[in-house]
Amino acid sequence: MTAKGISVGSTADEVFVRVIGRGTFQNSQPLRLYATEMIGRGYRQFTVDVGECSTMDSTFLGVLAGIGLRLSQQPGTGAVNIVNAETRHRELLVTLGLDRLFVIQLRNGSVAPVAAGVQWHMLPESDVNTVGTPASKEDTARLMLDAHRDLIRADERNLPKFDELTNQLTRRLNKPSSPEEAGHP
Repeated sequence: MTAKGISVGSTADEVFVRVIGRGTFQNSQPLRLYATEMIGRGYRQFTVDVGECSTMDSTFLGVLAGIGLRLSQQPGTGAVNIVNAETRHRELLVTLGLDRLFVIQLRNGSVAPVAAGVQWHMLPESDVNTVGTPASKEDTARLMLDAHRDLIRADERNLPKFDELTNQLTRRLNKPSSPEEAGHP
């Protein structure tokens, strides 16, 4: 059985991401950190293989949108290519307007191979079934807020879909912590 989670690899000029199982708020942070690092190293091409991805929540999609938005702001041409997408993946991406930000390649029968010779490695804490220490509530709220703001930045038609959520998350993050929440007696 193949391990579930997010595997990554790269060539000299392209980053590859493979999502096996679920793409959720629980495993989005490792992907966001990795992508930020790779963009910082000068990578401008990302290929995301969703051929074995069973589901993607809005936070995960917002993290992908954030990657696409960062690439569009960098000098030179950058792109996020979604490959091996099922029809349901494409419908979800189109519903959120992400088809304007990504190049989407539908699966045509068998899974198309992604870059021969790439050395894959699993991102730590990306298998939602075996995540060790969960992120703090504040870190999770910040991730979710950033991801949903990126969905809105990617397509303003997402504002009514996520406005209440982003407002709630903003209020939560701006609320002073109680001593118990901060870990003080």
